[in-house]
Amino acid sequence: METKTYTTIDLREGMGEILDRTRIAGEAAAITRRGKTVACLVPAEWFEQVAGRNQSHEDRHGAA
Repeated sequence: METKTYTTIDLREGMGEILDRTRIAGEAAAITRRGKTVACLVPAEWFEQVAGRNQSHEDRHGAA
């Protein structure tokens, strides 16, 4: 899957559309500032799966 790249200005001006593309179309979005990636938007389901995996891993290994 290709990640779309947006600047912080793009995000400010088109947040609703970018969020819809992420939520509805399942597209990941990289947010850049001054040419460097500062954040990534991913569908909530992706995040929940990863967060759930990390929590299970921490539970199994007794993370503090």
